[in-house]
Amino acid sequence: VANRAIWSTVFVAASALIVALVFSLLLAERIVRPLRHFMEASRKISGGDYTVQVPVETDDELGRLAGEFNQMAAQLGQYHKMNIEQIMSEKNKGEAILSSIEDGLVVFDTDLKVTGINPAGRRMLDLEFAEVPALACADILPTPNICEMIRRTVETGMQPDVPEEQRIITLQKGAISRHYLFSITPIRGRERNLSGIVLLLRDVTRLKEVERLKSEFIMAASHELRTPLTGMGMSIDLLLEHAAQGLSEKDRELLQAAHEEVYRMKALVNDLLDLSKIEAGRIELEFEQVPVHTLFEHVQEVFKGQAEMKHIRLTSELAVDLPEVRADANKVTWVLTNLISNALRYVRQDGQIQIAAKKIGPHVHLSVRDDGPGIPPEYQSKIFQKFVQVKGRQSGGTGLGLAICKEIVRAHGGAIWVESSPGQGSTFTFTLPVAQ
Repeated sequence: VANRAIWSTVFVAASALIVALVFSLLLAERIVRPLRHFMEASRKISGGDYTVQVPVETDDELGRLAGEFNQMAAQLGQYHKMNIEQIMSEKNKGEAILSSIEDGLVVFDTDLKVTGINPAGRRMLDLEFAEVPALACADILPTPNICEMIRRTVETGMQPDVPEEQRIITLQKGAISRHYLFSITPIRGRERNLSGIVLLLRDVTRLKEVERLKSEFIMAASHELRTPLTGMGMSIDLLLEHAAQGLSEKDRELLQAAHEEVYRMKALVNDLLDLSKIEAGRIELEFEQVPVHTLFEHVQEVFKGQAEMKHIRLTSELAVDLPEVRADANKVTWVLTNLISNALRYVRQDGQIQIAAKKIGPHVHLSVRDDGPGIPPEYQSKIFQKFVQVKGRQSGGTGLGLAICKEIVRAHGGAIWVESSPGQGSTFTFTLPVAQ
């Protein structure tokens, strides 16, 4: 009896243990299965599938959590669809804008490979409109200096500072030459790191042609004016020399005014002819190795008397071991003379004018600094254009001197600019190449 009771107890305990084990397994499966559904759905959502749904099998907390999860997945799907549509809309808008721009736009990556180009750019560079394999900068631009500027922009991350007259390239299309004004702009990402370069090309062929026709007209008109002005000047000189004594004071004043105006017009005509020749490339330059101190000594000697009369100090400052420059000494002297003459015109008594020179890179920078009234900011970008003069100032000039200076410096392969603050004077600087 005792053994039977023991075996009965063991059997009941074993049965209870098996039932408990089966029940715990079923309960664990009931709890774990929804969690597996959650994990699988989460993986699909992270992969971009927002249509996934977790089955709702119960009304308990897990069931309610599954319902909230399905609602969240549906909302994410709607947001994703909206974002895709917005991105596509912005992309199409950007492409439409780029296609409508008449300027050429070429986008390069940091390896100077072309990553984008608008239709205008394809027409300018004579590229096919069909998809083309990756092109390098040198494959589409025949002028290597632009690719070099783009490369330097990638290295420095800064937009290159190039004078406008040096930002024009000429591309040949058969027998036709087209002129383009270019600019280079870096593209920065969210972290302000450089992600690419944009090259903009603007067709200025028509403007160049208009400028050429205008120069030819000015040159022709100046030639036609020179002969009668010379005759008028000689006639007035003769009247002043032989007949002025028999005229009244008022008539002599009128004759003297006519004499001054005729010579002012002759100076204007001569300046126009000089400028037209320089712009047309018909001026002859006699390049040689020129010591800068020789140029400075000459102009100081020329203006010594005028400076002393106005009690103005005219000084010079030369850097140590300054190399010689490759230049036409007469033309460079003309530039320095014009700049110093302008300074003398505006500097007050007991003022100062300083001419200086120093070597920076492959160029020598020559400057004329004064402590005159300065140039207003709105005039500084256009002071080198023809006939531009600061309003309200009696210059007594033709308005062509600085334009001629610019063309002479440009013919030497240099650049000229002004730095000025109203009331604090001006500094005109131009560059000349170092003699090799």
